[in-house]
Amino acid sequence: MTLLPEHPSNSEGAENDAPAACAGCAKLDRRQFLASASALSLGALVTGCGDGIIGGPEAIPAFPETPFLVDPRQITALQTVGGRSVVQVGLSAPVLVERTGQAQYRALSLACPHRGTIVSVERSGFRCPNHGAVFNADGLWQSGQATSDLEPVGVRLNFDGTLSVGGPPSPPVLAVSATSLAFTALTTSATDPAPQTVNVSNAGGGTIPGISATITYTAGQPSGWLTAQVSGAIAPATLTLSARRGTLAVGTYTANVTVNTTANGARTIAVVLVVQNANSPASIVLSTTATSMALPAGSQSEIQAVQVTNGGAGTLAALRTQVAYSAGGVGWLSATFNSTTTPAVLTLRATATGLSNGTYTAQVTVSAAGVADRILTVTLTIAPIGLVVNIAAWPALATVGGVAGSVGNLNTTPVAIVRTGATSFAAFSMTCPHAGTRINVVNNASFRCPNHGALFDGAGVNLPSSPQRTTNLVRLTVTYTPGAPTLLVS
Repeated sequence: MTLLPEHPSNSEGAENDAPAACAGCAKLDRRQFLASASALSLGALVTGCGDGIIGGPEAIPAFPETPFLVDPRQITALQTVGGRSVVQVGLSAPVLVERTGQAQYRALSLACPHRGTIVSVERSGFRCPNHGAVFNADGLWQSGQATSDLEPVGVRLNFDGTLSVGGPPSPPVLAVSATSLAFTALTTSATDPAPQTVNVSNAGGGTIPGISATITYTAGQPSGWLTAQVSGAIAPATLTLSARRGTLAVGTYTANVTVNTTANGARTIAVVLVVQNANSPASIVLSTTATSMALPAGSQSEIQAVQVTNGGAGTLAALRTQVAYSAGGVGWLSATFNSTTTPAVLTLRATATGLSNGTYTAQVTVSAAGVADRILTVTLTIAPIGLVVNIAAWPALATVGGVAGSVGNLNTTPVAIVRTGATSFAAFSMTCPHAGTRINVVNNASFRCPNHGALFDGAGVNLPSSPQRTTNLVRLTVTYTPGAPTLLVS
């Protein structure tokens, strides 16, 4: 990745007529600018190189739809909180990436929503050199040419320290690298099992703060044998689990470790500690005996892993599974081992192809040579086809009247959600009825079209004061059960 010492004027149509104040600006035309290196210094972008009303851009630059990788460790400006750098890939619009915390970043497209001119980056915000639109440091339109706010761009911190930049912002999605773990300890050994780690990451956009871990032990069993330590409060982080046998007798002990966040849900990891005696008979131990999955019709679930260990001495061999389905649907579950001897991982995956909406159940029988079978129950819930939205992932939806934009796509069209009451929501297509332009959310409360300035309130109604009169936004169907964590848009 190359850093450029200086940059072209941001004024399209005036490459060879820059005012005297811009004598130090590099005189590259727009094509050269858009084809230049992918990381740009902010030095020459602090002050715009043009003023007044000039010609529009030769072509509106494309929004960076496909995420590309940026390594912030290679960009000096992003080494400190508050640092900013302009990055770009191919011919898409340049993007400003700002480090807002130790592991937090945000990004804005530098294409003015009015006509696509690349805005100047100033100390107090942004300014369009074409028609004079002014935006504050958060990209919110302030004055000058009426238009919408600068478009947010998705940015995600990956576990390897790189950033994925591009596409519309997506909600944070808490992810863990394992949903079950198993420890084995021998009564004849004074050494505790080696610690195991789980990667805690963000599989979506934005930031997941406030990460912590809590342990709950199975009722009626001893407690205190498990510890959980998180390396940091912001994803990505590492969860280290350690099991201590202490004075535990021969047997199987279970617990759940819940990875919590302040606003982005939780994930649970099932943990098993098997205390073995060299003289005890072999037996199959599963890290869980019941699991559930939920997915839209026609899709495939994430992989779920179940740990299979030996509760006694020796080795369990010839591991195998057999799946029996309840009435209503068959063939939707795969259950495979990574090894035919213990310890092993049983991988479960459901496919909803050909299934109607509803709940389905299967029983997985786990067998091994010379020991009793164990049964694992799997429940699959098929949701109606549509866009499933996690309410907690969008802070604006915590307040009645709050608007969350681009929560996902329905038939390739971005969707906005409005909280209309304590237990009610509305959804709208984010396509302007006037000319099909994608609209933006303003102050988490209303909508504005960046093309001709059409204004809509939180109910999707085209306002009488709108610079462009048109029909109301297309309303979509919302299915919501009060108290549920998600809603369905169709």
